[in-house]
Amino acid sequence: MSINFFYCLLVVTIEELFIRPINADVADAEGKALYFLKMSGIQQQTFNWDKAKNGELLVTNLENMRDALVNVRATLQQQAADNRRRLQRYNWKQGKIQKPVEQGIPFPCNLTSVRSTEPPTSVDRLRPGDIDVVAAIGDSLSSGNGALSQHILHLVTEFRGLSFSGGGAANWRKYLTLPNILKVFNPNLYGYATDSRLAIDKSAYLNIAEPIMMSRDLEYQSRVLIARMRQDSHIDMERHWKLLTIFVGNNDFCTDFCHYDNRTLFLRNHEKDLLNAFRLLKENVPRLLVNLLTIPNLINSLYNHLKKVNWMCQTIQRFVCHCIFSDRYDNNYLQMISNLMQQWQGIDQRVANLAEFQTDNFAVIFHPFVVNASFPLLSNGALDMRYLSNDCFHFSQLGQATAANALWNSMLQLDGQKQVDMNEPFKRFECPSITRPFIATSRNSAKVKS
Repeated sequence: MSINFFYCLLVVTIEELFIRPINADVADAEGKALYFLKMSGIQQQTFNWDKAKNGELLVTNLENMRDALVNVRATLQQQAADNRRRLQRYNWKQGKIQKPVEQGIPFPCNLTSVRSTEPPTSVDRLRPGDIDVVAAIGDSLSSGNGALSQHILHLVTEFRGLSFSGGGAANWRKYLTLPNILKVFNPNLYGYATDSRLAIDKSAYLNIAEPIMMSRDLEYQSRVLIARMRQDSHIDMERHWKLLTIFVGNNDFCTDFCHYDNRTLFLRNHEKDLLNAFRLLKENVPRLLVNLLTIPNLINSLYNHLKKVNWMCQTIQRFVCHCIFSDRYDNNYLQMISNLMQQWQGIDQRVANLAEFQTDNFAVIFHPFVVNASFPLLSNGALDMRYLSNDCFHFSQLGQATAANALWNSMLQLDGQKQVDMNEPFKRFECPSITRPFIATSRNSAKVKS
């Protein structure tokens, strides 16, 4: 239930401090923040713990603490930035950072004809180099929380420039991220974050992933993204092709679903969230390709491994994921969660593949590699903890690089033939070819297979 309280403190700040609303006349009358909250279905009311369930969106009378909390987060961010070299050395010794690729080793792909001479008029003919703008929506896994961690405070520290979906610090040789891969194909790529900053900071650019984000925030963050794009002079809304990666749902299961009286409503709300967000993006962002990553089935792939971690990590798990990690839950409960996760994954795939979201100007790609995802195992069958941060929950930098590699591969693999596993960086690295130079959408995949 406390998640609703932190929701009001963490997420609302983005609009109030950074962006202008879509309809300035309306916003001037109601106030920037209230306008976006109202458009997202959130009404301010007196705080009541009994109402903080069943997906209720509460902005409470406690929200005046927001500024203080943001200041604390900003201080932690600055401390991490000031100690970047020490954190880098520590994580290198722990094996949690990818091995750098030496300068003499070329990029794995041939870079001939990777960008069209003119921007394509159909998303089905989009080459990697045609992407001009990259963006990311998601939770703490997408904002890079803990990617260079040493202690528990780094759980709330966002190493946004290392994010697999929206980070662009350094280059692919040092940090493998999706933007760093795309920068090779288009050096003028725009929108990725390079620093360890909050989403409200300008250096976050279009990586607006926020810790604790849930499905209910999709419409809200879509409005944030639209507004940021519209006011950014670097972005040509009509001409530029844009790539957005969405990864959401982990917090819904970790902190929210066990506060639902009706689990059918829990799933129905997620489907509505996806539909609303996709329709909003389709109507307001021309030339947009969306990567949709579904949630991993933690029970099938990671639960038993994560139950064997040290006491500190177990304590963190019980705090940040109390709906799953608790000694009071029996096998029947865990099987129920697993079934619910499978239904959630099914909703993601079905909505992504709807005909209304497969057009020349807009397309959604469903990526299944996280469905039953598990990081590589050690020879004794234990989970290789190098891929997780020191909280045993978030991705380390090596884990971020692994996710980036898998996402890149999946973008080039035909629909229905996409990989369903995750391996160490560069173990398998897909490239566009003469016969298949385009990013694989649902429609062009069907043409190839026919």
